[in-house]
Amino acid sequence: MTEEAKETQESQAPEPEVKESTSSDEYAEFIAESKKYRQRAQKAETKLDKLQKQMDADRQKQMEENQEWRELAEERATKITELEPIVERANVLEAKMREELLSDFSDEDREDFGDLPTPALRKVHGKLLKQKPAKTETSVAGFSNTPSKKMSEMSKSEKRDNWSGIIAGYMK
Repeated sequence: MTEEAKETQESQAPEPEVKESTSSDEYAEFIAESKKYRQRAQKAETKLDKLQKQMDADRQKQMEENQEWRELAEERATKITELEPIVERANVLEAKMREELLSDFSDEDREDFGDLPTPALRKVHGKLLKQKPAKTETSVAGFSNTPSKKMSEMSKSEKRDNWSGIIAGYMK
């Protein structure tokens, strides 16, 4: 085909229609479709992880059956060396967290709660020391514009003097 024929075919091809506005129903459909795809992707990822773990376990079993102990030991040694720094950092972080939690307690309480596991120590710390303050009235102290007497009990001059307070009382 020549270039001119291609250009004429392209110019004659119908252009897709683009909607100017979309309704909320279409948005809901898009969101539902997106959720469906996300769930599908998550399922595929978990399935892939399971299969990968299964393959590793099968390979290790096969190596054990073939008595390839040296290779297996080397693989596990490299895995251990990769994980050691992570475990070390986690232990340091946990020790710091425990120290911070225990520092808020009195000396007597430190002895009592020092042997608790970290999650239990967090709960105790939250319940004993992080108690919510009692609810108080949220209004600010000061003078009130509303008069202390009822309007029917006021004289004309009192009504005139407190008129802004009377109006403010009805505005609430």
